[in-house]
Amino acid sequence: MLTLTFLTTFISTVELSKPIINLSFNPNEPYFTRQSKVEIQCELLNPIQVGDSAQLWHVDLKTGKRTSVSRSLLSSPTDDAPEIFKKNNRNKRYRYLSRNHIEINALQMEDSARYECDCPDCESGVEKKERKLEVTQLVDPIWTIDSSWPLHENVDTKIKCSVDDFYPYIKHKILRDSTEITNIGKSQLTNEKYFPQKLVWEATIKPTADWHGTTLLCDVTQGNTVKHATKTIEVLFDARLLTCHDRQYVDSKQDHGSIECSYSGNPAPTLVWLRRSDRKAITTDQGITVEINNESHGKYKSIVKFDRNRLNINPIQTSLNITGENYYQQLLNNGFIVQLLANGKEKTTKNITIVADKSQIQTKFANYSNSITHSTILVGFLFILHMVLR
Repeated sequence: MLTLTFLTTFISTVELSKPIINLSFNPNEPYFTRQSKVEIQCELLNPIQVGDSAQLWHVDLKTGKRTSVSRSLLSSPTDDAPEIFKKNNRNKRYRYLSRNHIEINALQMEDSARYECDCPDCESGVEKKERKLEVTQLVDPIWTIDSSWPLHENVDTKIKCSVDDFYPYIKHKILRDSTEITNIGKSQLTNEKYFPQKLVWEATIKPTADWHGTTLLCDVTQGNTVKHATKTIEVLFDARLLTCHDRQYVDSKQDHGSIECSYSGNPAPTLVWLRRSDRKAITTDQGITVEINNESHGKYKSIVKFDRNRLNINPIQTSLNITGENYYQQLLNNGFIVQLLANGKEKTTKNITIVADKSQIQTKFANYSNSITHSTILVGFLFILHMVLR
C-alpha cells in the first residue's frame, strides 16, 4: 500500500512538472471588435533546462508565412517582414511588452492572424499551441432582385443576398417569413480562410400569389454578431375567388345574419354584391353593412351583415313585390350574385343561394359525394364485366 501510494504521488508529480506551452489572449475573446486591444503572451511552464524558452510566432493567414515575434520585428522590421509589421511600425499600434509578450491597440481586420507558441530548443517533445486572432469587420447584407418590380406571377426571377468585405464568416441562412429556404439556392464564399470575405446566396424562384406580401430574411453571422437584411416581396397576380360557397346559411328569424366571400389579387380587385331579383348592387345602408377585411398577402374578405329589425321597419326601396312575407325574408329567398372585378372588368360571377337549414348545405355535398361513389362503383363493375367477357 505504501509503495502504491508512493508511485501514484511520484507519477503525479512528474506529470505536473512536465514542460507545458501556454498561449494566452487577454481579454480571452473568440472574436475581437475593431478599435479594441489585446495582449498576446507565449510562455513555457515547468522548463526542464535553464536555457529552454518559448517562442511566439506570427502566421500570415493569406500567405502562410511564419515569422518569429521579437523586439526588433516591432521596432525595425526588415524588408522581408510581413507587411502588417512594417505598416504598424509607423503608427505604433504594436507594442513590445516583454519577451514573447506583445500588445496590439486599435485592432483592425488586417491584424487577423494565427499565432503559434512552441519551444524550438526543448529536448523533450513539447506540444505546440496555436490560436487565431480574428478581428471582426461587420457589413450589412444587401438584397438584389434581378427583375422588374413588382414581380409577376409564375415568371422566373433571380433573387440574391450578398455581403462584401467582411470578416469572419461563421454561417448564414435565408428565410421566407418563418420558413428556411437556404437550400433552394446556391451559396458562394470567397477567401474562406482569410480576409476580407464575400458571400453570395442566389436562387431562381417562380413567385406565385402566395409569395405576395411575404418577407425574405438574410441572416449572416459575422464573428459573434448576426447581420440582417430584409425584403418584402410584391407580386402582381390575377384576381380570383378563394372561398365563396354558392349555398350559404342564414337564419331569418335571428336578429342578425351574414354571408361572406373571400378573394385575392394584386392590384386589389373589387367584389360587388348584387340582389339576384333585380341585379342592383348592395351597399352599406339601413339594415345592411358591407365590410371589406384586408387579410394580408393580397387576400380579402367581403362580409354582408343583415339587421333583421331595421330591414323590416325601413325596407330598401326596390321593385320587389312585398306581399305576404317580410322584406328580409324575401331578400334572402331571392338570393344574391357576386361579381369579382379587376381593373373595372368582370373576372368571375357567382350565384349565391341562401338556405334556412344548415343540413341543406351538408345534404348537397353528401349527394355530390354519393354521386361520385355510385359512379366509381358502376365503372368498376363495368370493368370487371368486360374482363370476364373477354
